[in-house]
Amino acid sequence: MNKTQDPQRIAIADDSPAFLAAAAGYIASLPGYTLAGTASSVLDALALVESAEPDLLLLDLGLVPMRGLDMVRRVKASVRPPSVIALALFYTDETAVQARHAGADALIGKEAFVTGLAEVLPRLLRARRAAGAEAPCSCHGNAF
Repeated sequence: MNKTQDPQRIAIADDSPAFLAAAAGYIASLPGYTLAGTASSVLDALALVESAEPDLLLLDLGLVPMRGLDMVRRVKASVRPPSVIALALFYTDETAVQARHAGADALIGKEAFVTGLAEVLPRLLRARRAAGAEAPCSCHGNAF
């Protein structure tokens, strides 16, 4: 990451306090990235996206009461939508297809969070910086 560039802001929405704390700690430790905030409910997540305007949202597809895929659609319809990395308990091809159709930029299984994020995050944020560029993202080895 170029030192003249601002850190990329990442928000996390997940209803598991343990996962949310671990993911927030990991994001905060990454050079070139900053934690824009966390949310543990749908309403808090929507408010966070609106107020913090993160560059990227890590979104648990199991967040209730709204289905995660509906939440992806709603976030992507916002005025300044962030890139969305959908999080599922386990990565499956079926979930990846559903996440892609909902508008997610990538899917990571929580079982491989650190390695999946290391693979997807730099590519997503580089694509976001490239004005008008639509680079394909990969999801734990599978391209969207």
